Amino acid sequence: MAVTIMSAAGMLVQPVYGFICDKLQSEKKLTISLLVISAVFFALLPLTLRSGNMVLIFLNMTGIAVTGVQVNGLLDAWIVGLKQEYQSVNYGLIRGCGSFAYALSAQLMGTITVMYGHDARIWIGGAAMTLTAAAALTFQSAARTHNTAVLNPEEKENKTLKGAEALKLVFSSKPYCLLLAVSFFLFLSSMAITTLIQLLARDFGGSTAHIGTATAVMAVSEVPFMFLMAILIKKFGYKRLLILCSAAYVIRMIMTASVTTVNGLIYVQLFQAVTYAVLLPLSMSYFSRIVDERVRSTAVTIYCAVTTALTNILSNLITSAFLTAGYTAKSVIIFFVISTIIGLILTLYGLIRKIWDIKT
Repeated sequence: MAVTIMSAAGMLVQPVYGFICDKLQSEKKLTISLLVISAVFFALLPLTLRSGNMVLIFLNMTGIAVTGVQVNGLLDAWIVGLKQEYQSVNYGLIRGCGSFAYALSAQLMGTITVMYGHDARIWIGGAAMTLTAAAALTFQSAARTHNTAVLNPEEKENKTLKGAEALKLVFSSKPYCLLLAVSFFLFLSSMAITTLIQLLARDFGGSTAHIGTATAVMAVSEVPFMFLMAILIKKFGYKRLLILCSAAYVIRMIMTASVTTVNGLIYVQLFQAVTYAVLLPLSMSYFSRIVDERVRSTAVTIYCAVTTALTNILSNLITSAFLTAGYTAKSVIIFFVISTIIGLILTLYGLIRKIWDIKT
């Protein structure tokens, strides 16, 4: 229940933070504020967990969900803003460092928990938030110059937008709407994989160690492709990479549905390198070219809310519904194969209709 509340709260609040950044303060200031507040919630978590009071636990976890968990989306918006100002900014390299750190923490936190208990892991999380806030103070804010090619000449004087106007401007972009739809259907399978790996590994006779290995393979495989994304975009372009990525998602899910051994399941997770590790940086780099900078934080945080929180909630609901109905984990994968095929079809539709073309 607590995790569900966290996911729902995170999904709803993320676009609100984006709108606040577009109207009131920079992504930098809000990011630092949320990091500091989340560090406090992390510090309180061991106390609330030991209290056994479910209300306090829910409030504490929801506090983390609406502060620290939101930082990823705001960082994405911040980087997109910097990339609008400086096209040389390499989102893939920055995000790849995050994936590398995630892979390291996935390996280290288990050992730390065994040696020192869960509290130690929580304290490290709070300390990391505090150190990140301190580091963020030294970085440049993303400017809003109102001179991007996305703006129409007659709109340049209208620099402030109300809520409904901001949403209308965000969703008036056909490339944005289509990429949001494509990413939704593709990310739906990415989120499902995390749960399905745990079920399939045990069905194939695997152990917790195999599940950990599969997760580590996913995390590590992301890093090199994210680091290379700037080169890949320059060489192949947005359209080709998006088509290849969408096709890779379909292949990954079909292979996941086909494997019958735990080792095969682990090897398939290498596809994380050409699916998630390509789609996320590709989308953010594309947004820097097509999103009106007056609503960039709103646009990016809506994208993050849909592709992370919403897909996570729906994938778990769908998986639970199928399992409750008596289907096996392997049967559930077929639904997510269909999801990726829809994503590929929408990608090809954008190519045929020339929606992906960047007009600058």
